[in-house]
Amino acid sequence: MTTKISGHSESALTDEETSDEETSAGNAPDNSAAPKEEGAETPSPPAARYFANVHPGAGAPVPGDFAALVRALEETLGMPLYLFIQNGDNEYASISYRVWNSFFGKRHVLQRGQPVAVLLESPGGIAKVAYKMASLINRSCGSFTAVVPQYAKSAATLFALGADTIVMGEHAELGPLDAQIFDPDREGHRSALDEVQSIERLHAAALEAVDQSMIAWVRRSGKKQDTLLPTACTFVTDMMRPLFEKIDTVHYTQTARDLKEAEEYAVRLLLARYSPDYAKAIASHLVEKYPEHGFVIDAKEAAGLGLDISEPTSEQAQIMDAMMPYLDSLTVFGRLEEMIEK
Repeated sequence: MTTKISGHSESALTDEETSDEETSAGNAPDNSAAPKEEGAETPSPPAARYFANVHPGAGAPVPGDFAALVRALEETLGMPLYLFIQNGDNEYASISYRVWNSFFGKRHVLQRGQPVAVLLESPGGIAKVAYKMASLINRSCGSFTAVVPQYAKSAATLFALGADTIVMGEHAELGPLDAQIFDPDREGHRSALDEVQSIERLHAAALEAVDQSMIAWVRRSGKKQDTLLPTACTFVTDMMRPLFEKIDTVHYTQTARDLKEAEEYAVRLLLARYSPDYAKAIASHLVEKYPEHGFVIDAKEAAGLGLDISEPTSEQAQIMDAMMPYLDSLTVFGRLEEMIEK
């Protein structure tokens, strides 16, 4: 997107030139001789105002101090900076189809082959939308750098996986990619891993029960393992059957597919920079290896997974720290453009 930096518009300059020409065609007064009022001062031009060109648009300028910080960060990055900041509980507060439609409608302003940076501050949302947005930017611009001052969780982490590098602030965090599904009984969301991993844990518990039973019975009875094994298997089967019978296999399959969706999107984004096996390993770890959805993945851990993580420069860190109050309150998408007063 092209930032509109202007003092006067071309039409305004043209109007002024036309006015001067019309005056000189007659007896133009000598303005240089006109007396000035004593003590009069030339008024300062109004401060430039900026708006995010995707949302909320020209009707809602961003705070001036925040705009100055964004422009300063953009300068240190050496590339156009797009904002993806989400807060509150409105329709733009998560990565949704509404957000996608807004971005897709502005895709024509992305400069072909011009790498960009994307400042991410998001709790997440729909994995498919995050994948589509990262792919759109990569197709249009060639590549992008993700900048995470505070957090890019869940689907926002998936978005960041499409970046060539992720610049993470000192206290910034990414998050696991386990899909969240709505549980009508609990009237809230829960991790799809709760159901998928329950099978794995029941299986592990059954094997452990067989082992423990065999150890105890061999010690107490003195009989051979081959003699006792059928009895142990029957004992454990009868014990575990009620738990396995409570599992809805159709629902289990759907839940497993939900997890697979996030993993496959992650693999596809990572394949641009990693081998298939390495991309698979990173994606699988992000989906399966964390105990809860809000788990903190800081810069050190993210780098340990093999992601390309960069520390901000001292100047960038200071700018991001100064941005914090705005990052916690604004919901803005797109690049800042200067408002042209009419």
